[in-house]
Amino acid sequence: MLSKLELVRKYWDHFDQANFKAAASLMHEQAVVWEPNSREVFRSRDAFIKTHEANPQPWRIEEIDILSEIKEGIIVTVVKAYSDTSPESYFITSFFTFAGERIIEILEYWSKNGEVPIWRANLNYAEKY
Repeated sequence: MLSKLELVRKYWDHFDQANFKAAASLMHEQAVVWEPNSREVFRSRDAFIKTHEANPQPWRIEEIDILSEIKEGIIVTVVKAYSDTSPESYFITSFFTFAGERIIEILEYWSKNGEVPIWRANLNYAEKY
C-alpha cells in the first residue's frame, strides 16, 4: 500500500512519461479535476485522461515541491510542466484529495512561466532571475 505522498509522486512520474493509463490507475473512477484558470471541470477520471492523451504536445513534469498534508487528507504539490518541443512552461500547484487508496479530487492552478508584465518591467522593485 502506497502512502498518499508516494501515490502523488507516482502520479506525477506517470504524467512525466506520458503514461496516462498508469496515472489513471491511481485515480478513483469518479475522480473530479478542477482547473479554475480555464474554468473547466472534468467530472470523471476518463474525461481528464482522454484530454491529456489528445494533447499533441506531451508535457514533461519536474517536481518543484511536494508538501505533506496541509490538512487532513490533502496533499499539495508544485511542479513545473514543460515540453521538449515548445519554449513555454508552466508551474502547476495542485491540491489532491483521496478516497481510500485513490485520488478522488484534484484542484489545479496553472501559472505561465513567462516574462515580467510590460507595465512593471521598468519599475526596478524586483530582480529578475
